[in-house]
Amino acid sequence: MKKAKPDFITQDPNLLSILSTAKQVAPYNTNVFLTGESGTGKDLLAQYIHACSPRSVRTFVKIDLSATPETLIESELFGHVKGAYSGAHQDRDGRLKAANGGTVYLDHINELNQPVQARLTRVLQEREFEPLGSNIPTTVDIRIVASSRYDLGSLVQLGKFREDLYFRLSVMPIHLPPLRKRPGDIPLLAKYFLEKHAQMYDKSVPRMDTETVDLLCAYHWPGNVRELQNQMERLVVSSNDSENITPQQLHLEFDCISESSLEILADQNLSLDQIEKLYILKVLTKTRGNKSKAAQILGINRKTLLEKRKKFNLK
Repeated sequence: MKKAKPDFITQDPNLLSILSTAKQVAPYNTNVFLTGESGTGKDLLAQYIHACSPRSVRTFVKIDLSATPETLIESELFGHVKGAYSGAHQDRDGRLKAANGGTVYLDHINELNQPVQARLTRVLQEREFEPLGSNIPTTVDIRIVASSRYDLGSLVQLGKFREDLYFRLSVMPIHLPPLRKRPGDIPLLAKYFLEKHAQMYDKSVPRMDTETVDLLCAYHWPGNVRELQNQMERLVVSSNDSENITPQQLHLEFDCISESSLEILADQNLSLDQIEKLYILKVLTKTRGNKSKAAQILGINRKTLLEKRKKFNLK
């Protein structure tokens, strides 16, 4: 059964170009290496590549190497025969064989130890391997998509990752930008996740006021799209049906309002008043409305803060 293409909610030119590249490379057997911070959508892009390829009628197998104990990785990938090690009571096919004809997505590829890296290099070169405890080769027809949030080139220089495996994996490297570099997508994604979770929990879709949207766009989003989705789910669950979402309802890590966020604000051509309004709003939200504490952080007296709240119509 052909797998449906995952939806990417975006109007960002850079991400649209990435999707175009992914779609262009999808029909071929070229190995693809995805990089980007955690939560930027590497899993989704791997599924997108599979869904756009002729292999979409076959299996998509994801293997999270960071969640697989090191002692079991070889058996998980290559399988084993009965008696291969203590506890191997019967033959077991590995995930690579299960994906024959389809796509294997190796997430957190940097977690592989050197012996398994050597075995995987052979798979990429010859498309065959032996299960643990066997000397009979198994041939597979698979397409490899790998990902890491780390710079594998640096790990190669440190001797922690095989250079030959690195070059075989990264025939087509694709880097996914962090959400803070896609500020125009933040309102779109927030609305999408609000609607998705409202439908899931059979609730009305909460509305966001302008100040809330501005604050979302200024936030650094260290957890990227995944963090935004979690925020919107929490808001749906905790809000009343008739309630407008206000900045005070957001649970954001304000240490993550960083210099790069200021660059984004500058890119949006905001006036000094607009930036001042956003910053005062962030501080008031951080102090949960405590005006004296907010004034202290801002370096102004309480009266001046009240005047600025009135000037900017901050609730």
